[in-house]
Parts: sequence; C-alpha cells; structure tokens
Amino acid sequence: MITPLKKRDEIDYEGLEHLFERLIDGKVSGLFVLGTTGEAPSLNYGVRRELIQATCRLVDGRVPVLTGITDTSLVESANLVAIAADADTSAVVTSAPYYFPAGQPELRDYLSELIPNLPLPLLLYNIPALTKTTFSSEVVE
Repeated sequence: MITPLKKRDEIDYEGLEHLFERLIDGKVSGLFVLGTTGEAPSLNYGVRRELIQATCRLVDGRVPVLTGITDTSLVESANLVAIAADADTSAVVTSAPYYFPAGQPELRDYLSELIPNLPLPLLLYNIPALTKTTFSSEVVE
C-alpha cells in the first residue's frame, strides 16, 4: 500500500486512517507497508518508524500487517525489524539488498546474519527487476 504524505517527510495520519478503513472494509487479507510501491527507500528512517507504529496502532489486529525491511544496510534492516516487533507487526518482508547485485553466497551470508535475531516470521520477496538478483532455492533452504 502507499504511504499518504502531507509533505515529503510528514505522514498524513487522517489519510492513512482513511486508507486503512477503506482497505479493511474491502476485505483485504492484510496490509503490506514499506513494500513494493518503491517508496520505502525514499522515506527517511523516522518516517518509516512512524508509519510502522501508526499502522499497527490504527489496524489494531483486525488484519495482519506485513512490514518491508529491505535496505542496503543490514543494520538498518535489523533496526526496522525491532521497530516492527515492538509495534506488533505480524511478519517482516525482505527482498535482496538493492543497488549492488549480490550473488548467492552474499545472499546466503546476508540471511545468515539477519535470520538468527528475528523475533518475527520472515517472508522473502524475489523482485529481480529491481534487485538484479533472486534468492535461489538453495539459499532459501
């Protein structure tokens, strides 16, 4: 889903609540914030944190909330996981880190660093058009 903004770094909370109500009334199975609209890398980390917290507060468990944690920095992905866990997100989602296309050994290392400390379920998201790589079945296993 998109993130309603009033200004570049200011969430439109009224618009956000309206969007959630519309989607939930429309019988969505869940909400995916910081996902594949492509806006997440353009939002600063403070706005991402606010969005995660506001989403979980406004949705209040009515549908699952998935939170995108894809970033070029493993540390920042882990920080987003912590925020998502504190806000009661249902699961986190990551694609391969973008910008530099990683090979399978690097993706294995990335996940080996990320997964052991996850307090939430993780969904892997292959979007090779944007990451220039995929998670191979061997890496997923």
